[in-house]
Amino acid sequence: MKHILRFLSLSALVLLLVQCSDDKNPTELSQPNLPGVEYDYLSTQDTNGQFFSDNTPNDNQMTDAGATLGRVLFYDKNLSINNTVSCASCHKQELAFSDNVAKSVGFGGVKTTRNSPPIMNMRSSNFFFWDFSESSLEQQVVTPIANHIEMGMEDMDFLIEKLNGVGYYNQLFKKAFNTTQITEEGISKAMAQFLRSITSLNSRFDVAFENNMDGLTALETLGSEVFMESGCNSCHTVMGNSFFDFENSTISIVDGGFGYGGTGTATANIGLDIHSADQGAGNGAFKVPSLRNLAFTAPYMHDGRFRTIDEVIEHYNTGVKAHDNLDFRLKDINGNPLRLNLTPVEINALKAFLMTLTDTELLEDPKYSDPFEI
Repeated sequence: MKHILRFLSLSALVLLLVQCSDDKNPTELSQPNLPGVEYDYLSTQDTNGQFFSDNTPNDNQMTDAGATLGRVLFYDKNLSINNTVSCASCHKQELAFSDNVAKSVGFGGVKTTRNSPPIMNMRSSNFFFWDFSESSLEQQVVTPIANHIEMGMEDMDFLIEKLNGVGYYNQLFKKAFNTTQITEEGISKAMAQFLRSITSLNSRFDVAFENNMDGLTALETLGSEVFMESGCNSCHTVMGNSFFDFENSTISIVDGGFGYGGTGTATANIGLDIHSADQGAGNGAFKVPSLRNLAFTAPYMHDGRFRTIDEVIEHYNTGVKAHDNLDFRLKDINGNPLRLNLTPVEINALKAFLMTLTDTELLEDPKYSDPFEI
């Protein structure tokens, strides 16, 4: 009996090892369904000066073929060590390329250490990740692939060898870079092109902004005034003159501007805790994110602690903690935490205004969709 049990145990172990080994082999269960004529990605770069900055390097100018390759790579689970997750597993189009859980799940079932932020208007960002750990989009796109929790492809040479065994990539690389050779640089450049094409500038706010803020409801207009007067705009500003007609002042994009992208050049400690377990970019500070499409990007903050926009507003309204490194914009003249203390009407108005930043076109645009599921 013991011999039989030992044989069954060994058989199970061998089967498990074979399955793990097979997971590392490329899979072509489906071919990407791509249009006969490539989608027009170049037009996404024509934003009429709405982006304050552009991080596109001279050696990686966008092409429709390059962004098409990037789209396939973004959705392809072959980029993970065991063919179980893709970049899109944590950045879902229907959620404005964010995730709906506090911490996403990597290739081995282990949760990531931070919340997956939305990825849109990244062409105007100068720093990436919650802790500003990358300053190049070309490097940012490959970091999760190599991460030991997220996609597990720590050996990029192995990834190149793997993709060489996937039939559709040689032709895609040929169209994008005029070579069938698959390289880490090509993977990086194509994915960066695709991410730069993901542009969100078609919200009700955008329409109103181009028409002297005409088109907002009375409640939304009140919310815009609350947003300005309460100081939210000190971290989340918009480019333009006479913004909401406040003394005809000129306001340019800074930090995580909710309007036309935001340069992503600032971090802030917003008093989430008295002491920061996660130091972020240092002293508990994290990237100031864009406020676009908040209706779809919950949960919020670097750790996904807030499930609703109401909880986020309540944090600023009554919950800012007296952290030693609290951002100066959240301190009063005596250095104490600055809390908004809004009335229920003002809270509802602010929330209504934030909803005008929703861009539903982004969530449905086929050129950003999963080519393996069409």
